Formats: sequence, structure tokens, C-alpha cells
Amino acid sequence: MSEVAAAALSQVVLIGVSGYQHLPDLTPVRNNVTGLADLLGDPAYWGVPPGNVHVLLDPESPGEVSRVVREAAAATERDGLLLVYFSGHGLVDPADDDKLILALPACDPDAPHEEGLPYDWVRWAVAGTRARRRLVILDCCYSGRADAELGSGFTGTDAVADKAATDGTCLLVSAPANRRARAPHGEIHTAFTGELLRFLREGYQPGPREATPPALTVETIWRSVRDAMLRRGFERPEMRARDFGAAIALVHNARLPRHDLAGSVLYAAPWFIDDELGQRAVLVLRHNATGSLGVCLTRPDREIPPDFPDRWRPLISTPAMLFHGGPVARDGYIVLTMLRAGAAHPLRFTPLRPPDEEGADRLGTIALSQIPEDLEDTVDTMRVFVGYLGWRPGELEDYIERGELIVSRRPTRQVFTERPGELWQSLQAAR
Repeated sequence: MSEVAAAALSQVVLIGVSGYQHLPDLTPVRNNVTGLADLLGDPAYWGVPPGNVHVLLDPESPGEVSRVVREAAAATERDGLLLVYFSGHGLVDPADDDKLILALPACDPDAPHEEGLPYDWVRWAVAGTRARRRLVILDCCYSGRADAELGSGFTGTDAVADKAATDGTCLLVSAPANRRARAPHGEIHTAFTGELLRFLREGYQPGPREATPPALTVETIWRSVRDAMLRRGFERPEMRARDFGAAIALVHNARLPRHDLAGSVLYAAPWFIDDELGQRAVLVLRHNATGSLGVCLTRPDREIPPDFPDRWRPLISTPAMLFHGGPVARDGYIVLTMLRAGAAHPLRFTPLRPPDEEGADRLGTIALSQIPEDLEDTVDTMRVFVGYLGWRPGELEDYIERGELIVSRRPTRQVFTERPGELWQSLQAAR
């Protein structure tokens, strides 16, 4: 569950009540809902299609809300995520075994069951989905009979979380006191959702010896929002999760750029000291959520070994040498290949980038497991490496963010330069 759920297979229901007839208005709630809708629909964070995001602002009827949640639950696929969010007042119904009621505009705190939405209706709808990922977020104050439970040692968030907990669903609740349900002075969101949006937008950067995660899990989100709320003097948000619930990834981590660096040439800043990267240029061969790998372009090492296939040798670019690609897996060859313009991809050729108008898919690697025929008409040039460089998820981005590695803007043809020992200096001069 560490990867963000497929957006097209997911459904989001965002419920917000900002105006009340018998309770204080919560004007920031509208901003809560629209802010979340914009963020979750942004491909940089998740990219849920507009038709899969259901926004209910100040809904009058409990039945209307229940129907939308049920339909969204039924439409969420197994590998998608069902997310239900509510922001507004939360009440406890003293006439119905202290059930949690999500207050709608006409809700009367003395009889919340008459015009409010029983949380059990949401619970049942969410429990009926086929989706393996289920998340409910409640940003609501806890009034009514909450004072009695608060006096007995429970916090509002403990009480609401315990009442709303559902098997197989991860639950986040804010449940601040009534006076704190409003947005703090000068802010456009309620305290909890404001901190939630801030963290999702800014992302998470762990300690210097930890890899930057590609996605933000519910537990990571909860811990950050909890700490921020406590620092500001607000009540502690709670999380209830069973099995894998806390590990559900909600959005991509904004601290880890999602653009694909495969096929990019990176070179070290002149002040950067590193045994493998200092005063070097490298080509990124793969870059995804599992990490990155590449080869050093500036270290011709020795003559091509005798066991290298003879029919490939005329295709190797000058200098026709074996390059030191890196310290990892030095027991095999990596053959970097540039295809001729317009040539079809031969067997066992893997492009570094998908096709585009500039022919970026001409650069790739080719396997030597068998010798293909007639490569002279297909392959423009080759370079042979032994070993490679490897990076953990986020590690390569950290080098770039700190300015230790710089992304070259020059054409990819530079990787086959006849003067590899001068490549790093020429990249510096071209800045």
C-alpha cells in the first residue's frame, strides 16, 4: 500500500457544512472542501478525475449524502481508494445510544437525529466497497454530550475516534472543542484541515540519513498534523487503523519531484567532493519510485575484453574502450546504444525515455544475450560500461536539490563524446 492508489479507480466524497440554523456557522469549511478538491485532482499530488470527486457543500438531506457515499463506494475499484471527508459540527445523539451525528444545516443539537447524518450510514456504505483502501477523515467539533466524556478522562478526539472506528477502514479525526473548530484568526481553513493541506502541499523530508518517501502515508500525515496541532495548542488529532490502514498512501510526496530523470545527464558541481560523483558526469538509466541507477560517462577504464562479441566491435564509439560505469554489479556489460534516426527498435533494445517529437527513444540499452543480425542499419553508435551507480528513492533528487548534481541541458548525443575525459569540464563551461 506504499504506492498511491490508481486515481481513475478511486472515488472521493467531500462533505462540508458551513452554515447552520441552530449552531454557529463554520465559514472556513467551504475553503476546506474546495482546497482538498483542487489538491486531490492535481496530478502532482494524486490526479483524481473530476467525475470521481463528489463535492457536497451545505447538503440539506441526510439521504442525499448517504446516496452519494453509497454510490461512490460501489464505484471504487479494488485497487482504488475510497476517501470520505466531512467538515462541520459533530454531535452525539443522546436518544440513540450516544451515536455520532454529522450535523447538516438544519440540525438541532437537542434532537440531532432528526436532521443530521448518522455516522453509521457512512460506516455501512464504506464497509460495503470492494476497495482495499478506505479512508475517512472527520474534521468536526464534538459537542452535545461530549462534556461528560471529556470530564471522565477522554479527549474529544478519543471519544469521536472510538465511536467512528470501522473495521477495515482507516480513520482520521480532529474533534477540537467548539471554539477551536473555527479557523484561527487570519486563516481561511479550520485548524485541522489547514494543517492537513499545508503538509500535503509541502510534502515530507525525513532526516539526512533517511530516504525521501515517494508517497505520504496516512500515518505520516497523521503524525505531522498531530505535532503541528499540538505546537499550536489545539487538541490532538487521532487515528484509528487496523491491519495495513496506517500504511495507505494518500498522495505523492511533493518533496520528491515526479518528473522522470531517465535519459538525463547529470554533472557534479565544482565544489562537490565525492569518490564516485565528484568531477564526474553520469547518465541516468532508470528513475522511478524504487530508486535510480546510472553510469559514469567520464571514466574510460581499459581495452574491450576479448570475450566481447566481434560483430559488435565496429559499432562502438571512439574511444573504443570499456568504461567504468560504477561500483555496483561489475560482472556484466551495460551497452548504451543510439539508434539511427527513424530506425525501428531492434529486439532486446530498451529506450531510456518514451517516444517524443525529438526522438528521445533512440537512446537506450541493448542486451548481448544473443547477437542480432543487420545491426549496422539500425545502430548509430554504442558505448560499453561495466558496473553502475545506484541511488535509493529520493536520493538523486536530494543531490539535485542541494546543488551537488546539475541537470545538463545539452543534447543527449554528448554521452558518446570522443573526449569523455573532458566532458565534465565542457558541461561546466556551458552553464
